[in-house]
This record gives sequence, C-alpha cells and structure tokens, in this order.
Amino acid sequence: MEYTKEFKERDELLRQLEADGLAISDEVEALNFLTRVGYFRSGAYRYVFRQLLPVDQVDERLHQYRQDQYIPGARIDHVMKLEAFDFKLSRVCLEGLLDFEVRVRAAIAHTLAVKDVAAHTLLRCLDTDACGKPVGERTKFDAWMETCQEAVRTGAEDEDFIAHHLLKYPNQPMPIWALTEVLSFGKLPYLFELMQTPDAREVARMFGFAHPRRFGAVLRMMVDFRNTCAHGSRLYNRAFKRPLSIKPHETTSGLLTHLMAPNFTATPKPHQRLYIYAATLAFMLMSHSSGSGWNMTFKTQVKKLDIQLRAPDNSLLISPEISMGFPQNWMDLDLWKPKR
Repeated sequence: MEYTKEFKERDELLRQLEADGLAISDEVEALNFLTRVGYFRSGAYRYVFRQLLPVDQVDERLHQYRQDQYIPGARIDHVMKLEAFDFKLSRVCLEGLLDFEVRVRAAIAHTLAVKDVAAHTLLRCLDTDACGKPVGERTKFDAWMETCQEAVRTGAEDEDFIAHHLLKYPNQPMPIWALTEVLSFGKLPYLFELMQTPDAREVARMFGFAHPRRFGAVLRMMVDFRNTCAHGSRLYNRAFKRPLSIKPHETTSGLLTHLMAPNFTATPKPHQRLYIYAATLAFMLMSHSSGSGWNMTFKTQVKKLDIQLRAPDNSLLISPEISMGFPQNWMDLDLWKPKR
C-alpha cells in the first residue's frame, strides 16, 4: 500500500481536527500545543477521544479500532490536559524508579561486599553455572567482565573516585560499592542473575520478594519502565513489551494479592499496563526497610485524571480503569494507603 499522507501546516491540521468534531476554543493555545509536542505525538492523546468503529468495521490486522470523528463534547483542551497529566505522571514514576534504583544498587553492593570487596570479579563468589552459560562465543562471566571494564573506563572520565582508584591501585579491581555507582541501571539485572542463590534471595527479600528468580524478572521490567519515563515516552494507554505477573507465594506480604485474580482489571493486556508496573514498584519501595511514601504521591497524581477529563455534563470521558489497567476501587487497597 502506498503512503499518501502529505505535510500540512499546523493551522491546516487544526481545521482538520475541527472538521472531525474536536472543539477548539483557543486557536493560539492549540497552535502552541502542536508546536510544543508535535501533531503526531498529540495523536496518541487524541486517539482515546475518537469514536469507536462499529464492530463490523474493526480491522484487527491493521489495528484500526476508531473513527476519525471525535466523541461528542471532546475538546482540544481535553487532549492538552491529558498530555500534561501524562507528563507529570511520568515524572512521578521516574522519581519512584530512581529511588528504587539507588536502593537496588546499595543492596547488591552490600550483599556481595560481605563475601569480598571484588566479589563481582571472582567466580568463587558468583554462581558458577550461570557464569558458565554461553553468550555467543563467550561465557556470561566473560561478557560481564567486559561490561565492568567498560563501566570503569567511561566512569573514569566523569567520576574522580574512579580515576583516583585507577591511579592509586592500578592492579586492583574496582570494589563492588564503587562499580555499582557507575554501572548503568540496565546492567544491574545481569549482575543480579550471576549472584549465588542465597545472596540473590537476600536482595530480593529486601524488596518483598520471596524468590530471586521472580525479582530478577521484575528488575528487568523496572528498567523498561524507567527508560520509558526517562525518554519522555507516553505512559497513558501504553502496553509495555514485557508482561509482569505475580504468582502466589512469590512475595512476602499480601499487598499484591489483588493482581493475581484473572480479571483484576477490564483493560486489555492487563499484565502490560501501567498499573501492574506501578503497583509492583510501590510494593517494593514499601517493603524496603527504609519505607516509602511514593505510593501516596502516585495515587494523588492519578486522582487528578478524574478532575481534568470531564465532559460538559460532568461525565468522565476516559478513566484509569479502562486506559491503564487500574482495578475498580483500587484506591481502597492497602497498597495505596499510608504505611502504618
């Protein structure tokens, strides 16, 4: 199929939106919005205000589910408010993820340092089976050591404590507590998966997980979550690439039990939506010995969606339950209450 869409100036695009039924009360403000975020990106937020196609016109193969026409009462300021809400929500999530990242770095560093200050470089301190698994023509341990060397090399350019160690102790490996400070968050799961089971279990239990294998999978998903937020990508109505599921007995408390029900939310792909990711993050921060009030910060931001996105008759145009995988009455769960 040939691509036939042509470039249009922003004022032309506004006229097209009006023709499709999206009310525009302030053209200057609307033009500023399109200039700031772009017409294409705004489409992700406009999409949920378009009318659904009749069932017999839905094209699953082409992912076509909505008409060009907008629902009655939809205005471009609804779209602008949704984008602003999503931007703030992303910042709130990033705040929690950065907190989690710091805690994971400290937990891994402390647990390994008990065995040896350079435990991350010693096969006797790691899981030999995991280290010996092939990665192309190398082993996982060989690949890990290359990752360490690259982290130290780039870290020396920006961090004085790395340069100091290399100059003062040229033949000694970087201690684990220094390495974890320059290792990217995306590389932490690789180190975690090379840890011996008792050590990995100790780290997992710090964050409320009874079994290291599930925590290792969640750690990778939190990396995806963090990257989505840090790169300014949309959270609203997003389906993450990795499904996150929690099974009975995998956690040390019942705060996530509601996620184990087969129909805990009406949203399609429930295990890939924002709610299950955010709920797991809140659970891990609350389970940590330092505690956290991030769950309340997140709850406060999500509640703002109900206030902002209402039609003239006060009906809610879209809801967290439908768009982001939130269960009904989620705010009444213990997970989203202040920790006593």
